[in-house]
Amino acid sequence: MGPPPMKILFPTQHSSRSSRRDLHHPPTGFSLVEMVIVVAIVTMLIAVATPYTLGALQSANLTSAGDTLMQKFAMVQQRSLTENRPVGLDFYYYDNDNIKGCHAVQMISFDPATNLATPLEPPVYFNKQNVVLVEGPLSPMFSTNQTASSTGSATLNPFQALGATFHRVIFYPNGSTSLRVPLRTAYLTLISTKSYQADLSEAPPNFYTVQIDPVTGRGHSHRP
Repeated sequence: MGPPPMKILFPTQHSSRSSRRDLHHPPTGFSLVEMVIVVAIVTMLIAVATPYTLGALQSANLTSAGDTLMQKFAMVQQRSLTENRPVGLDFYYYDNDNIKGCHAVQMISFDPATNLATPLEPPVYFNKQNVVLVEGPLSPMFSTNQTASSTGSATLNPFQALGATFHRVIFYPNGSTSLRVPLRTAYLTLISTKSYQADLSEAPPNFYTVQIDPVTGRGHSHRP
């Protein structure tokens, strides 16, 4: 017997089409140029969005701090009415990272006979939200007509150790307050620490103002 006949395989029409498709369609994936373009676009989008994101975060922190202060005033007034005794809110002013202003408030009970104040709860710190209650023209509530019992050097720690001073608003059971200023100047202003400047005389674009009626103790807030 002779050797078996040799079989010659010719490419089929299907395999030819597949080969042509492979030539025209290289493997999928990103080239280096495409990757560089994508990274550049993402970087541009982040650069554009970052200021708006930070602004929204600052605004949210400011709103939260202002709402907390309004709630503290309401709680102090309600507690004074409920317990039939003077209850106050102490505002502590000190320098924190070269930012001067009120960085904390604390609810206290007040004894008019001895002028002694006793803390009723832990302090609430504004700087945890990157917010400060500024002094000067933007917060004239404590600028005039202060009594010896409503202002002075802090005697309680940690504020005494910080060299803090305090201003105090006392609420009485009849609903009135210790404030001796007209309604038009009975307000305080909170701003973001990013907007802080020494001797700030004009409000920045974003702020939170709290006003207290000296006679009725009612609070009002204002946001731009």
